[in-house]
Amino acid sequence: MGLKEKWVDYEDRFFKVKESIVRKTNRLIFLTLAFGFSLVIYQIGFPKEQYAVDWVNNVLRQIPKLLMMFFLFKWSLKIILSSKKLIFERKHISDFVIFFVFFIFNIFKYQNAIFSSSYFLYLLIASFFFLRFLSVSSEVKNSLLSPSILFTISFSFLIFWGTAMLLIPKATNGNLSLIDSLFTATSAVCVTGLSTVDVPTKFTDLGKDILLILIQIGGLGLMTFTNFFAILFRGGMSLRNHLILSNIIETDQPSSLFSILKKILFFTILVEFLGAILIFVFTAGTYPGTTSDYWFFSFFHSISAFCNAGFSNVADGLYNVNLRKNYNLQNVISWLIILGGIGFPVVIDIYNAMKYYTKSTLRLLFFGERFTFQAKSLSVHSRLVLSSTFVLLVVGTLAFYFLEKNNTLAEHTTMYGKFSGSFFGSVTPRTAGFNTVNMGNLMQSTILLYLLLMWIGAAPSSTGGGIKVTTFTLAVSNVVALAKGKTRIELFRREISQSSVQRAFVVIFTSFMILGVAIFMMSIFDPQIPLHMVAFECFSAYGTVGLSLNLTPSISDGSKLVLIVCMFLGRVGLFTMLFGIFKKVDSESYRYPKDSVQVM
Repeated sequence: MGLKEKWVDYEDRFFKVKESIVRKTNRLIFLTLAFGFSLVIYQIGFPKEQYAVDWVNNVLRQIPKLLMMFFLFKWSLKIILSSKKLIFERKHISDFVIFFVFFIFNIFKYQNAIFSSSYFLYLLIASFFFLRFLSVSSEVKNSLLSPSILFTISFSFLIFWGTAMLLIPKATNGNLSLIDSLFTATSAVCVTGLSTVDVPTKFTDLGKDILLILIQIGGLGLMTFTNFFAILFRGGMSLRNHLILSNIIETDQPSSLFSILKKILFFTILVEFLGAILIFVFTAGTYPGTTSDYWFFSFFHSISAFCNAGFSNVADGLYNVNLRKNYNLQNVISWLIILGGIGFPVVIDIYNAMKYYTKSTLRLLFFGERFTFQAKSLSVHSRLVLSSTFVLLVVGTLAFYFLEKNNTLAEHTTMYGKFSGSFFGSVTPRTAGFNTVNMGNLMQSTILLYLLLMWIGAAPSSTGGGIKVTTFTLAVSNVVALAKGKTRIELFRREISQSSVQRAFVVIFTSFMILGVAIFMMSIFDPQIPLHMVAFECFSAYGTVGLSLNLTPSISDGSKLVLIVCMFLGRVGLFTMLFGIFKKVDSESYRYPKDSVQVM
């Protein structure tokens, strides 16, 4: 073997050794951050003696130095054992951010009041752990997992993590049972809003912060966050993950995936921020509290409304005596719910159409160019969602007004108040869960109306639940088409594919099957509860709505488990799980002779 060949052989060995050491160093960095995060949870969540507090703080203050040493070692190794003397790459941005922030922290930690604060260090370690976790977890290792199963696993993981976090002693006032913690975490992650405990009094500020995090991540989906950070900090993600997320957020343009993710996160942050400002303007000074209390109330309810969660951090929620007649607040909450419930594909479609027509108008006004019209400004899906939502809101508002004007709406003396209450009562059953009336006094006819609205729910790829407005509209359109003797569904001068109709039938069938089993099981566990109240609770859980006829806190543990399963299946979807479990047919090249079966 010549000298050149030997050198190449040594280079290959060095490369393998370097890559192995770098991988192990990255694992040490992640494990160090995980250890630091665990200590942070222990420090803020569990009671302990002062000596233990001081010891934990001392250990936590050594973690930034240890992490900086790991980063320097890894970069030095890359310089020494690499032919390309390049450290800065896009996929290493997160490493540089962590190193730089900890470097600044170590310089100023004894010179600045903020940097010297223990809670500032806690925030840094927790934030960087989540940053690293989201980046690492985006790389899916098991090629056998389908997108549907990954979607299900991500929600399961988030629920169990939330359950553990809510069991922290300092997250609650008094003890919280495991079943109540699991129920609340599931309700938050599945953005339902049902609770077996009184959230404002049972949970401390820490517990409410945990709920808010679960609601936000559950509303958008864990896979959305993990893959966004993968693209942002790694410069990309694997082709498999690319296809997985395209399937989850239901886009037919995988090449523009990062652009879609940015629009989703930007739209979410913008709407929630503007909603919080408006809520603050309309509520500040209306009930006892400080400015910070009003801001926390505003952001909590803005996030909870946009994510269609229905949780509130004040006693009696929006039915609170200081809030039930604040109609401006109710209208803001209503529009936050609607914007969160129409679905991100519709929002992106509207954005693209507005962008196109704005550009065409500006070119016409300033450059004299001919105004051009798009042949297809909105997709059939967007038109179907917007028209169905509009019809349901109008019909629901009018029905609620005429059914409840002399009942629960009687305390609202003005016409503006009655219609605001009616509009809110039409919006909130479609997976939001807030209430501004006494739910226990609703008319039987209104309860039936609520069951229908909760079952229908919001739009696909939104923060809401239910069978979805598109599914319901396709089912109605199919009935009309068959009654007219047609063999296909035509909407907005387009023929709807047979696969969409078949999926709508499957979703409706599985929803009735789940609801039927749930109602049957709850009637066994709690036979003393009237059947209409049991049905309302199950519809609310499956539709991830969160409304209750003042029943949830009094149900048995068995019924709680039934509702937990209902909330999970309502958010993830039984059909989604079955789609991932069953093996797909490779081909359908054969056809049997056709025959008919009597159905009427």
